[in-house]
Amino acid sequence: MHVQILGTGCPKCKTLFANAEAAVKAAGVEAVVEKVEDIQQIVKLGVMMTPGVVVDGKVASSGKVLSVDEIAALLTTAATGVPAEAPAKPVACACAPGCGAAASLCRCRAGAKKAVALLLLGFVAASIAVVVSREVKAGRSAPDAGAAVEAPAAEGVLSVYYFHATRRCQTCNKIEALAREAVETTYAGEIAGGRVVFKSLNMEEPENKRFIEAFGLVSNTVVMQKGEAFEKFDAVWDHVGDPAAFHAYIQAGVAKFLGM
Repeated sequence: MHVQILGTGCPKCKTLFANAEAAVKAAGVEAVVEKVEDIQQIVKLGVMMTPGVVVDGKVASSGKVLSVDEIAALLTTAATGVPAEAPAKPVACACAPGCGAAASLCRCRAGAKKAVALLLLGFVAASIAVVVSREVKAGRSAPDAGAAVEAPAAEGVLSVYYFHATRRCQTCNKIEALAREAVETTYAGEIAGGRVVFKSLNMEEPENKRFIEAFGLVSNTVVMQKGEAFEKFDAVWDHVGDPAAFHAYIQAGVAKFLGM
């Protein structure tokens, strides 16, 4: 069995790798645990959020740190083809002192269950009404959803985007900080004059998902756009360990677009 732990070297990635090694021993399976830190290989495996787990070429988890038991269950399932399930434990009734019946058999809770069900129905109905109201309001003021990319604030403005996912690791945060620093320290005058703007966007938010297709996003990255021209700067992952090289890479991109 081949187990790959995907991550760029952040503490969570290291914890997941240690858990995977312990899980192999706990599950009693023969497996090779490999650490994958190359961002291009991670993207090819189909993982956008790290840390991730891939078992025999199939993505088993992404964006979270699985426990030893959770990984062991995955390995057992992969080895036997049978999902590992923990036996269900009977829940004792706690509706009143001295009631020792199993929760599923206790009759004195029936009335409470009906009351809770009615309350839940009322809550669901109220929630639906709120959602419908918001959608109606959004429909009145929402921009054209068919637009491929966000239009710049004015003609000739360079937009520097940093796209990230909801779950973020230490490396992801560092890339954003370095990109922002590279733009805001060197091009402060252009920012003040409205020629350059820096935006950090969660590409998993509904209003930002259109960027995934428009820019061909497969992972967290920096994108620069001026008018209809844009360029992805995926090599930020290669330079994140060298701030000077990172700054030079981003600043060269900004200079290129400003010269258009």
